[in-house]
Amino acid sequence: MKVRFNRWYNAVLTALLSMLGYSCSSSDSDEPEFIAEYGAPYADFIFKGQVTDEVGTPIQNIKTSLKNTFQIENERYVYGIDSVQSGVSGDYQLKYSGMLNQDNKIIVEDVDGEANGGEFLSDTLDIDFDKAVKTKEGHHWYQGTYEISQDVKLKKK
Repeated sequence: MKVRFNRWYNAVLTALLSMLGYSCSSSDSDEPEFIAEYGAPYADFIFKGQVTDEVGTPIQNIKTSLKNTFQIENERYVYGIDSVQSGVSGDYQLKYSGMLNQDNKIIVEDVDGEANGGEFLSDTLDIDFDKAVKTKEGHHWYQGTYEISQDVKLKKK
């Protein structure tokens, strides 16, 4: 009798829990949406700015890269996320979608030598999250779109 009751009880409990799980992952709206039961918050980030020399003259063809740096034990690793060349007016814009952490850096390098008006020293920028401006609202795990503007002044070699 006790075994029969346990089987009946487990069957009812399983049915109720499966309906509860289904109801929390369904939606009443007609819009299709992405449901992530297990996830992590993420957002779209746009990094933009202008690369200039010390007197404020825009520099074109400067490689601007978004890189993630991390350390395991005593070794430091760096991998690239996105890179662009600055335009005629020195403007750059990098895009990234995902989780961003404090170890992400913007690395600015002169890769064409004298062709852009001189040789410039490379620079590494810490991303200033205090300057982030939310431009699009998010929903669920998606936090929205943020723009971060950081201008760069490079020194000549």
